[in-house]
Amino acid sequence: MDINYYKQYEPIFGAWHITRLIGEGSFGKVFEMEREDFGVTYKAALKAITIPASQSEVRSVMSEGMDEGSVRTYFGGFVKKLVQEFALMSKLKGNSNVVSYENHQVIEHKDGVGWDILIQMELLTPLDEYIRQKKMISRQEIIQLGIDLCKALELCQKHNIIHRDIKPENIFISENGDFKLGDFGVARTVEKTVSGLSKQGSYPYMAPEVYKGEAYGSTVDLYSLGLVLYRLLNGNRLPFLPLAPAPITYADRENALAKRFGGTPLPMPSHAEGRLGEIVLKACAFEPKDRYSSPVQMRQELEAILYNKAEGQYIYPDGDEVPQNSVHSANPGDEPPIRQEDGTVSDFGGTVSGFGKTVSDFGDTASGFDIGAEKESEKKASAIPLWEPTGFQLVIEGVLPADGQRAV
Repeated sequence: MDINYYKQYEPIFGAWHITRLIGEGSFGKVFEMEREDFGVTYKAALKAITIPASQSEVRSVMSEGMDEGSVRTYFGGFVKKLVQEFALMSKLKGNSNVVSYENHQVIEHKDGVGWDILIQMELLTPLDEYIRQKKMISRQEIIQLGIDLCKALELCQKHNIIHRDIKPENIFISENGDFKLGDFGVARTVEKTVSGLSKQGSYPYMAPEVYKGEAYGSTVDLYSLGLVLYRLLNGNRLPFLPLAPAPITYADRENALAKRFGGTPLPMPSHAEGRLGEIVLKACAFEPKDRYSSPVQMRQELEAILYNKAEGQYIYPDGDEVPQNSVHSANPGDEPPIRQEDGTVSDFGGTVSGFGKTVSDFGDTASGFDIGAEKESEKKASAIPLWEPTGFQLVIEGVLPADGQRAV
C-alpha cells in the first residue's frame, strides 16, 4: 500500500495529514505526518499496517479449506491481539525512555477481508541513523544509552514484560538526547500472520538460551543490551568479528555466531577500558546466573562511571569518541557460504551489512544480511544455520519465560 492509499483516511485522527514516507519494513510503513494549530506545525510518526498484507495471504489460508467467514475470524484474531498490545503500550506511556504511543485506529475494509491499523507515535531519530550522520559516538553517550535503556527495562520489569528484541533498530534518540526503547510486541504479533511465520527474533543480539529454545528470564534483555553496548564500543563490530576496517565475510559472521552461542568468552571491546568493559562483559555473560540480576543493578554500576564533558577531558585526554565504521552490504546475487566438515564456513569474499537500517518504532529493518533457522533438536548449539536470502530472523515456538514474566 502506497502513501496515497493511506491518505484516504485524512485527516487522520481528525487533524493529521501525511507528508512523506520515511521508511517501510516487512510489517508496514512509517510516515511522517503533521497538523497545524494556530500557526504552529506539529509532527508525529504514523505506523500503518494492513492485515492481511496481501490477497495472497487470504488465498493461502483459504487453500487450507477455510471459507470466507473462517478467514475473517482467523485474521481478526491477529487484529484483536494488536489491540491488546496497544493497551500494553498505553501503560508504558509517559516514560521518557520508552517510545511514546499516542493513539491508534483500526479500520475494517468495506469489501473483502482486511483491516488497516494506524498508530500514532512520537517522531524520533533511529540510533543507527544518528550514528550514520555523526560517524562517531562518545563513550559518555554509550554509558548514557545503557542507563536510559536500563530505566526502560525497569519499567518493563514492573509490568512483568520481557522485551526479547533489544537491538539498535529498536533504539531511538529524542531531540533532547534521551535514548528510548521501542517495539513492545506489535511487530511480533504481525509476524505470526501467514507471510511472516519465519520472521521472529534476530540472531545478532539474541541470548544463547533463547536461541537454544531453553526457558529464559528477564536477563535475556540485559544480555541483548550488553551486546548493543559492546558493538558501539567495538567500532560497530559485534564479538568475534574482524575489527574495522577489515571487511566482514559470510564466514566471519557465521563463525562469530557459533562462538558466541557455543559459550566462548567474549574478548574485551576495543574501545572499552577498565570498568566500562567489565560492565559490558558481565551483561553479556554466557550463563544467566553470571549476568546482572536486574536492570537496576546494571544501571547503578553504569551511573557510577558516568562523567561529564569536563571530566572526560581528563579521563580520555585523546578524546572519548569511538568511530563507528560502516559495513557494506552483500550483493543480493552473491552465493551463500558453504559449511565445511569441521563446522566452519567458507565464503566467496562478499561482505555483509552489520547495522540494519530502520525507521520504524517497532523495529522493522531492511538489513542486507540474512540467515535461516533450524530446530535446536536437529543440531548442536554451536552449529549456526547457513545464510539464506530470506530474512535475518528466527521463529521460536513454544518457548516460555522461566520466571512467569510476559514475553512480548
